[in-house]
Amino acid sequence: MLHAEVDCIWNPRTPNLSGQTIGFWNFLDQSHAAKNFSQLDEIEIGSLYVDYHASGINTPVAAQDRYRSAIEEDGWIHPATARMVELWCRQLDTLGIKNPGLRWDQRHLSSVNEIVGILQSEKLCLDHRSIGGPVYLDGTRWGVPLRIVVGTDGHPNYVITALRDIIPIVRKYDHVVLVHDDEITPDFVLLQKVITHFGVTVSRLPLGRVPVGGQVQSSRRGGWTGSTLGELSAEVLGSVPLDEYRLGMRLYFTAVLGRGVGASLDRAVLYRTMSRARRLLRSSNADAIDAACYVAGHTSVYGWVDPYRLTSSLLGRNAPSTRLLDAVYL
Repeated sequence: MLHAEVDCIWNPRTPNLSGQTIGFWNFLDQSHAAKNFSQLDEIEIGSLYVDYHASGINTPVAAQDRYRSAIEEDGWIHPATARMVELWCRQLDTLGIKNPGLRWDQRHLSSVNEIVGILQSEKLCLDHRSIGGPVYLDGTRWGVPLRIVVGTDGHPNYVITALRDIIPIVRKYDHVVLVHDDEITPDFVLLQKVITHFGVTVSRLPLGRVPVGGQVQSSRRGGWTGSTLGELSAEVLGSVPLDEYRLGMRLYFTAVLGRGVGASLDRAVLYRTMSRARRLLRSSNADAIDAACYVAGHTSVYGWVDPYRLTSSLLGRNAPSTRLLDAVYL
């Protein structure tokens, strides 16, 4: 099968350093310190996350500093997040998806000040910290609005934190693919412009959220009980074997629901997709088609295989390649 060497750049410290995560940790330590988080499931921890956002509690600057220092110096992670990572890793393993490094911890390659210095030298940021102001990432040359990346309290957000791992190594690569939540596309358009400025071709793969009950909203608002991956997995695996589950989940969430915001999560359709997966597995043929040529036929203009086009093609009439199913979907 055609392939190229690819590095997945993922650092858990980036989301952990965000104000949203630190605020949640502070809320847990102040309001639920006695809980044994290692015994909670994703529903229980998720409900606490909803409670945190509903509380309207602000995290004192001194507390933010303590958490950031623990993360930066020791890679510390709150027990609640450690538990969620444990659950997510199990779910990825069940799905047969390669773990992108949820447990992998590494110091960021550059400090915030070093990245700000590089961006300043390229005239890509405005640093107003000396007069008590924020740091702006400046994409106005491309018609993109200024974006605060370090607040007046001195705390960086995820945009500048991500650049701490990207800018120091970006020239080693000929192409960067940014995979991101469709809801934060403006930030990733800006990141795309900034990374391209350093001489690298950049493309983006936005992933849409799945509506639940006709609504697309942040997990912080709740309404997701009964629709989490853990709940769906336990339910579906009670009636189908593992290979059908793995292929069926990919067919449903990639091919049936599609790239953007479409139909709401529908269990009836999900189970019909599991039946379709069963038929595909039974009809697959080792000699049906050349898998490499088939995959190449679904390559995007940027050189990487479009997962939506490739997976949707499996819903056609021809028997799929056993090798393709084994290598990509199982």
